[in-house]
Amino acid sequence: MKLFYATESWLKDRLGLDISPEKSKVINLKEEYSEFLGFKLKVVKRGKTKRGRNKGQPKYVVESHVRGKAMTNIKAKLDELIYAIQHPQNKRHSEYEEISKYNSFVIGVHDYYCMATKASLDFRKVAFSVHKSLRARLQKRVKTAKMVKKKKIPCHITNVVKERYGRSEQLRYVNGIALAPIGYIRHEYPIQRKPTVNSYTVIGRAEIHKNLENVDMNILHYLMRNPVANRSIEYNDNRLSLYAAQKGKCAVTRAVMEIGDIHCHNKTPRYLGGTDAYQNLVLVCENVRRAIYATSPDAMTKHMDILNLKPEQLKKLENLRSLVHVESC
Repeated sequence: MKLFYATESWLKDRLGLDISPEKSKVINLKEEYSEFLGFKLKVVKRGKTKRGRNKGQPKYVVESHVRGKAMTNIKAKLDELIYAIQHPQNKRHSEYEEISKYNSFVIGVHDYYCMATKASLDFRKVAFSVHKSLRARLQKRVKTAKMVKKKKIPCHITNVVKERYGRSEQLRYVNGIALAPIGYIRHEYPIQRKPTVNSYTVIGRAEIHKNLENVDMNILHYLMRNPVANRSIEYNDNRLSLYAAQKGKCAVTRAVMEIGDIHCHNKTPRYLGGTDAYQNLVLVCENVRRAIYATSPDAMTKHMDILNLKPEQLKKLENLRSLVHVESC
């Protein structure tokens, strides 16, 4: 408490800033939840196995949920997207685009909140409401996974939806097109950042430079000085971050890219509701970019001969093609 009041006083006296009583407070995490960036966090006693607790294991672990306000916003957005599917502007073609926007939103939400340990319980409640809304609004246009399997109804399911949700009984199909199930979310452990990496110590700065050893700084500086015209600041900033993260290599072929051969690709295109967020971007070489959008068998064969991809690389390419709704030729 002393540290809290000292900080509050310093901000007020030195900087003339008031803190928000609602957002800035001292919380006992063993008794109450703390809300942060859409999550609710609390610590609970670690459960014991039949052999007891291993030596050195912590007595408490984090229990996290999706914040109530965030769930309300997610439900409101899903209702909006379902309404757009119900009333497409240009019938069949527009309906496909609206379903793609719905799927992109669900996948994005799952990618963000999968770190919450109790996310599946939170999304289960939303899923019940969403399924009721789908039945009420779309009626006979919507089919369950069980109905599709039993009646052998021909359906279209993109590779990314199939890979992530193909085993789920919560899948729904609208006029034969798969909807990503909002309730089917699996917990994933967050990737831990190395604590020594920072800009404030000699060791931390050395670690940063070590991570950039395999990056061609001349090309990185060129990208900094030559942003892509008519694209957002977020897009161009993430383009630089991706070049460093991918160590200047194509995400599919893993070949080192040169100036003029670097393309920053939106996994889900903007016309299908995609954004310029870091998670929706990837750097690929020009030949891979052309292969992603190839629509004719002849063009695809030509690009495959040039790229000469291994099975694992080919799978990555097919995933990128499915997100822009270009199926295998």
